[in-house]
Amino acid sequence: MAHGNLRDGDAVVTSHGLIFYVVGYEHPEDRYHAILKYVPENLAEELGLDWVDIRWEMGGTTLYRPRELYSPEAYGRLIEALRCSYPDYLLLSERLGRWLVTVPRRLIEEVYVPSRQLTRIRRRGARDRFEERALELIGLLSKVAGVPQGFFGVHGSISLGSSHEGSDVDLSVYGASNFRRVKEALAELEEEGRLTLSRGDCVDAKRLNRGVFQGDRFVINATRRFSEIERRRRTYRPLGPVELECTCVSDEEAVFRPAVYRVSGCRPLGNIRLQLQGVSEVVSMIGRQRSLVRPGEAMRARGVLEQVFEGNEAVHYRVFVGSALPGEYLDWVDP
Repeated sequence: MAHGNLRDGDAVVTSHGLIFYVVGYEHPEDRYHAILKYVPENLAEELGLDWVDIRWEMGGTTLYRPRELYSPEAYGRLIEALRCSYPDYLLLSERLGRWLVTVPRRLIEEVYVPSRQLTRIRRRGARDRFEERALELIGLLSKVAGVPQGFFGVHGSISLGSSHEGSDVDLSVYGASNFRRVKEALAELEEEGRLTLSRGDCVDAKRLNRGVFQGDRFVINATRRFSEIERRRRTYRPLGPVELECTCVSDEEAVFRPAVYRVSGCRPLGNIRLQLQGVSEVVSMIGRQRSLVRPGEAMRARGVLEQVFEGNEAVHYRVFVGSALPGEYLDWVDP
């Protein structure tokens, strides 16, 4: 069965039993860009990756999760493992000059969409503490933020039915404006003492999308509504690695993955010979780099300078973070 219109964060189970999460909103016609999230126990040794110590159970199958995927070393090991055992999940991009992890639509057997999974849980009732906590938190946020529950979803282990002691309550909010209203509701609920937001490191303290509710950890991220997905076909020509400093002029689309920061005043850092005057975006595929820089703040990043095309027309330049280039980062600059 061909599965269309999947979005960032949707989970798919393939005919090999591999579980991937769809990444982003731009995909080849016959496959999806994705990250490998879980592997059945019987395939773990064959792939030979470094696994986290925790095990998940889903439908009677024990699942392993890779410890790391986005570092250059880990990404290289993943590419090699898939090339040896499951080459169907690789796509060589001649334009980008590198291998990409993808899921062919023909290999998808099951799909777990956060909004649909929430509807399923609400109809049948919660079956464990984590589902119950998700329903309680969504109901509370919906009421305080004024965002209908139809714009929420359950992500992660709750969506897959693989929660275990220590799992997070992982939620999705559809739409940028809805997500911002939910963020405001989180702050209001913290003031009332009904939950606690995490500020354990500078990233969490800046994003304020994680916390603890009734003793369980939660995390909330944004997903584009279908009306927020651009249908224009774009291609990208890499020009080389760059490191730069610039000013964020808009974070409207930085709540999503990829996080898109509109920028101005870009200048190179270090011995960079590439021209940066035409750069208007810094784009990151790294989840923790969403909602990290505010308009008016200075930011620094290291990534790949790309020329963006619509059809045959070059429209602008961007810096892309998340291609497994050594030393990639994105950060704000304190005044």
